[in-house]
Amino acid sequence: MTTAEFTNEQVDEVLDLVAEFMEETLDVLDVDPDTEVDLRYDDGYVYGDLDGDEDDIALVIGRRGQTLDAIQYLLNAIVQNSLEHPIHVQLDAQGYRKRRARQLEKDADRAVSEVARTGRRVELEPMTSSERKVIHQYLKDVPDIQTVSAGREPNRRLAVEPAQN
Repeated sequence: MTTAEFTNEQVDEVLDLVAEFMEETLDVLDVDPDTEVDLRYDDGYVYGDLDGDEDDIALVIGRRGQTLDAIQYLLNAIVQNSLEHPIHVQLDAQGYRKRRARQLEKDADRAVSEVARTGRRVELEPMTSSERKVIHQYLKDVPDIQTVSAGREPNRRLAVEPAQN
């Protein structure tokens, strides 16, 4: 099934499942019940944006987004296993993912400059697979460099290095 083939009923079913899961998850995390979860369907994805008390949002995000990633992972697993028409769910909290992506892109730009200056490989700090993907995508069309992932979780890193010709 392509993303364009979801019916309103199928989208509503996913939105209801996501809303219920998020309500229960936030309750377990003892997050303020006034925390808002704005859900919307767009172009084949369900997007969830959390907004609320700064401390509660920080708890939901976790260190380097790990809690937010874990909640999103579990949510997608439930949607995939519970419904005949799984739709991918992407969660954010007060714009965290966009802010983090901008920071990762700045780090990538610095690494590219360092590689251009020295001709040597530059390893970035350990990061999650979704963060590594942001950088791989951001740098994929930069000439004369390549990106590679190295190491093992949880210390897996992305390296920027001169392209192998």
